[in-house]
Amino acid sequence: MNWCRSVATLCLCLLVYACGDDVPLPPAQAMVADAATLEALPGAGAGSYEVTAVRNLTLPANDSQREIQLNLYYPTAGAGYPLLMFSHGNWSNKDSYDRIIEYWVSHGYAVVAPDHLDCCSAVKGIFNSLRYGQLGLIEGRVLDIERLLNSIPALAQLDPGFAGKADSSHVGLTGHSFGAFSAQQFGGAMAFDPDTEQFLAGELPGVDAVVALSPPGPMFDTITAGSWQALAAPTLVTTGTWDVQPQFWPDWRMHLMSWEAALPGDKYALVVEGADHYLGNLICRPERKEPPQGDALRMVQIVSTAFLDAYLKNDTMAKAFLASDQLAAITGNFANVSER
Repeated sequence: MNWCRSVATLCLCLLVYACGDDVPLPPAQAMVADAATLEALPGAGAGSYEVTAVRNLTLPANDSQREIQLNLYYPTAGAGYPLLMFSHGNWSNKDSYDRIIEYWVSHGYAVVAPDHLDCCSAVKGIFNSLRYGQLGLIEGRVLDIERLLNSIPALAQLDPGFAGKADSSHVGLTGHSFGAFSAQQFGGAMAFDPDTEQFLAGELPGVDAVVALSPPGPMFDTITAGSWQALAAPTLVTTGTWDVQPQFWPDWRMHLMSWEAALPGDKYALVVEGADHYLGNLICRPERKEPPQGDALRMVQIVSTAFLDAYLKNDTMAKAFLASDQLAAITGNFANVSER
């Protein structure tokens, strides 16, 4: 049965890869906003911290876990910054999200970004999907993040500049697409095991905030409508009105299912007019021949930074902004934040 599901996964992956960009899209309104008013919002504009990025480090394998390739990002000066883990999308990699990660770092965050088993290419992603199964890939991502959370001193040995940069008492989990679900798992989301017909809650360390960029709706038979019923951590979900893919999410609103199904309280959703799954070609798949969606990226940068500041730095102005309708008013409904 596992083999059959793996073959089905392969077929679906190939179909998505072949057809994923052929989506008819309606016209989208452009953002019209006063630049000075926009720049005055919490989280707006690049922060004051100089960014250091150290790439292609290797956390060696141990007796029970594989080696992990990773990047470290942190402010060049100072220490004790809230720690963010970033989980990439399926078939993507740790290097394809700098426009978001480095923005957060410029606002005073330390970020660890690993490559997961499904990373880096369709060939490798499909091979490991066949080898481990979809549930195995989901569990492997959790193990990667857990190990990294428990290995902060070891990461400082890999890069001495990282020593003291991360405050592990203030932790946020962040990710895009498949990686957004991985991040949500650390806030209480659950994968479904079709063999046992049980949700896998697991014993995961709690986190202070979750940023889920374009998280999936139900996919395959391992992420279901019930996967978010225990999602309790403060969470921001982002999506856009072009965030569609016929085989998995024919309606962009499916990306809001985790926000709608989660336990109420401290849950926010950002919807951006005309934003697709990759913000054109600005995240996840920079090789796409689609126009960059710079205004959409800016909305994600502003709102995600305000959210992180609110829940990892106790910034009351940022939290008040999230609860208001300021962004919709300033952008003429180009971007809207909802709270539940």
